[in-house]
Amino acid sequence: MLKIMVKPEKNGTHAVFRGDRPVAFGLSLDEAENYSAFLRASLRVHRTHKLSGALDRRA
Repeated sequence: MLKIMVKPEKNGTHAVFRGDRPVAFGLSLDEAENYSAFLRASLRVHRTHKLSGALDRRA
């Protein structure tokens, strides 16, 4: 799984990265942290749905 992180940019804003690929940039620190939390939560929901679908197919 790719790591989601917030990194500062040279112009004083922040960017959200998923692995080494930027997902969002030009954000304040609060916005970047909120966006990274949203990404983590949405990935958790996606994995949960994927797992429940796999279990349904097995049964």
